[in-house]
Amino acid sequence: MPEVWPQSCLIESADPFLLQPAGPEALGMPVPDARQDLFDVLHYGLILEVVPADTLIAGIVTIDFTARDQPVTQIVLDLKDRMTCFSVTMTSPLQSALTFVHSSDLLVIDLPEPLGPGEPGTIAVAFLGHPEPEGLFGFRIDSTPAGDLVLATVSEPWSARSWWPCKDDLTDKATFSVDIRVPEGMTAVSIGNLVAQSDNTFSWVETEPIPTYLFSLTVSNFAELVDDYQGTAGDFPLHHYLFPADAAAAELDLAVLPDMLDFCGGLFGPYPFTGQQFGMTECVWDEAMEHPTAVTWGDVLVTGDGQFETIVMHELAHMWFGDLVTPTDWTQVWLNEGFATYCEALWAEHQWGQAGLRSFMGAHNWGFGYGWDTLVKNAAISDPTYYFNPIPYNKGAWVLHMLRRWVGDADFFTILRNYLEDPTLRFANASSSDFQQHCEAVSGQDLEWFFHQWLYRNNHPVFRMGWSEVWQDGQDQVTIRLEQVQDPDPLDGNAPYKVQADIRLRGAGLDTMVTVANDQADQMYTFTMPAVVTSVDFDPDLWLLHKMDGSPYVAGTPSAPQPVRLLAAYPNPFNPRCNILWEADGPTLDVVEIFDVAGRRILKRLQSTAGPGPRDFLWDGNDGAGKPRPSGTYLYRITSSGRDAEGSSGTWLLRGKIQLVR
Repeated sequence: MPEVWPQSCLIESADPFLLQPAGPEALGMPVPDARQDLFDVLHYGLILEVVPADTLIAGIVTIDFTARDQPVTQIVLDLKDRMTCFSVTMTSPLQSALTFVHSSDLLVIDLPEPLGPGEPGTIAVAFLGHPEPEGLFGFRIDSTPAGDLVLATVSEPWSARSWWPCKDDLTDKATFSVDIRVPEGMTAVSIGNLVAQSDNTFSWVETEPIPTYLFSLTVSNFAELVDDYQGTAGDFPLHHYLFPADAAAAELDLAVLPDMLDFCGGLFGPYPFTGQQFGMTECVWDEAMEHPTAVTWGDVLVTGDGQFETIVMHELAHMWFGDLVTPTDWTQVWLNEGFATYCEALWAEHQWGQAGLRSFMGAHNWGFGYGWDTLVKNAAISDPTYYFNPIPYNKGAWVLHMLRRWVGDADFFTILRNYLEDPTLRFANASSSDFQQHCEAVSGQDLEWFFHQWLYRNNHPVFRMGWSEVWQDGQDQVTIRLEQVQDPDPLDGNAPYKVQADIRLRGAGLDTMVTVANDQADQMYTFTMPAVVTSVDFDPDLWLLHKMDGSPYVAGTPSAPQPVRLLAAYPNPFNPRCNILWEADGPTLDVVEIFDVAGRRILKRLQSTAGPGPRDFLWDGNDGAGKPRPSGTYLYRITSSGRDAEGSSGTWLLRGKIQLVR
């Protein structure tokens, strides 16, 4: 089992911690021009020539479309102004040159006469330009360490318009065909199947409808790894395109794919892109992107030791969650990223059992900004990186994890299968409400409360727990008190979350798990145990997204000043030293631990027993071996064992965060 789990939220997004606040200057998430709602694109046929050395792309895109429910007089496409449109021709139902206006990143094309509802049409758009990187990636030219040029495109979320004319709307899915002419010695990879190759031209066909953000090109000098897969996911080739120097290492990294396909096929059904290949296409990048049949795979992820195994699973899972069933808009991106991240967790469970599941979920819990945004994103924010911060990945996975705990495994996996097999959603689009309907239909429960609190509240529960016991007549009467002490949120204020929580009670010859329903701000629970309880652990198997308040108390008593309290560390940010401070009302033995944001412990120090009063630990920014740590955020935990001012024994946990700036 890995000691450190790769964070897909840090691999798939350019700057996952960047949050642009909505304000008067924010245009928000792009909204399709109203005229685009009048027609439906059926197929894009592209003929392209690329010259990586000049960052040049030129081509013709033929667009087959139909009018929807009212006459269409104009076809409006998305195309950045820095690109050039040379001509537009109608080829069906009439043949004629068309007039057009290209401005404000829109290409507005006048039809010679209106098309009535349901009538088909075909236009051909000739274009050329030198695209620039945009959004999360866009259109880029790089070089391998061997000096080979690499052209790659990543259009998520709305950058397809930056390099070719299209209706850049993820709800209008279409099939694709593309002929790509490249310089001598280079190979062009796109989506679907390679159906022809001649005279430096590579012809690819994608027969399943996909949105424009999933159409891609990658061009370079590639070595090819080919294998045949036969298993529960179907029968199709595995075809990888890799830099020659990385081929051997990549073959080791990707050897796990057949097992992963069996796993996904068993849980989710056959590979959605029937009769098409699957594989990775390498580019110069430190991230990955789930282009159907041909995942764009950054060279940094090629290590030869399987370090990024769960990221392989993440991108494979997107073939079902994202490529087969696509969100209705980018506010719903958790339906892509949360699901793919939870598939990583399921793979960890499959490989390493419950310990693997707990370890993965623990590594994707706190420290990633859950407290400052909702899971359903804010459409008023225009920065594309905002939609791919850690919340849709990690909190999205946790929502699925908690849903699984609530409805049970049988219903949970039936929900996923039914969601993917819904004929109205397959190769179409889904919202959170669509998923909720499947959850309710299978479970027979009204889950509005569940999705309301986890999708639309911008915080999460913070618990304060205490317990007391009374031993009498051979039985231990244990009282546990839970308080929810999270800060108010804009949606529901101080309303408590509704959760179920596991609590483990242990003692000599005693190890018992109880499950409590918690839906009040302050709630008491009493249990009778056959032995003296010596420890009480909240959510030991990590089924609940939460934090614990660092101020324990005695259950059954009014909230009071706590016997051990965290004080503000200073300076923070710091360089070269930070003083971590806390205080206690009685004598305690303290342990200080420091972790990086991935949850790896880098330092542990046992402090001398101290009497009542302040304590401190001076950290010099080095790990336990005396090696300097790099700049970044670090988490610390203080475990204090001792007695409070009244002489009662206990153990208290304090947690904090500091920033090292070299």
